[in-house]
Amino acid sequence: MFVRMRAAISISILATTLAGCQSTGEDTDGVPASAVPPAMDATATTAGGAPVDIADLVNAPATRAKSQMQARGYAFIQQQGSTTYWWNPKTTICATTLTSKGKFQTIGTATAHYCGQP
Repeated sequence: MFVRMRAAISISILATTLAGCQSTGEDTDGVPASAVPPAMDATATTAGGAPVDIADLVNAPATRAKSQMQARGYAFIQQQGSTTYWWNPKTTICATTLTSKGKFQTIGTATAHYCGQP
């Protein structure tokens, strides 16, 4: 009984959280989901999709965020349009950042080969 009640509470909290994430389609500052590179992977990430150690950089000014990426052990690997790939050799995470309007709009992960790793 306790397990069922706990699961019901978890589902209720998740549904409430996700309901607040729905877009009206009128967002002018956001990046459409179709702009997120298909290489993004959901491993080692927060609920928002960013690696835990850099999740706080979402919506940060790109210049400051890039400096913070390097300070936190990520090395610039390549840029494809507005998507940048970063490699962290300590965590073996290939992070992706999508920059728009001078800010890191999204942060996620990609498979290691996008960061030049086997």
